[in-house]
Amino acid sequence: MVIAMSPLGEVFRTRLRKFPSLVNCCTIDWFTNWPAEALLNVATGFVADAELNLNQDESSCIEMFKIIHQSVEEKVIEFGEVFRRISYVTPTSYLELLSMYKKVLGEQRYNNETARNRLVRGLEVLK
Repeated sequence: MVIAMSPLGEVFRTRLRKFPSLVNCCTIDWFTNWPAEALLNVATGFVADAELNLNQDESSCIEMFKIIHQSVEEKVIEFGEVFRRISYVTPTSYLELLSMYKKVLGEQRYNNETARNRLVRGLEVLK
């Protein structure tokens, strides 16, 4: 049996306290950071599936996702050394970054389209 859980948040700690056999009677595999190639492949698949219409900026955007995630991984290590608090950057964090980008991009495109339409209507009225 395989159980996959994210180590983020209080829910994980509560589960471990309620079910101590998860620690005592199981083999725990802590997966390390995703390699750069995996980050690029996941972002490429996400951009293709989401149909973001990035055109010539697609490869740069995919590279940006990878760089952001890797820089956060580095900063988490620094944060742990300085403040003695453990934080995690998980694959779920990366997927959340991708979905948040899609959401913000959609909102900004909508806002820009609305502003453009208002400007066009205003110019037509002035004519």
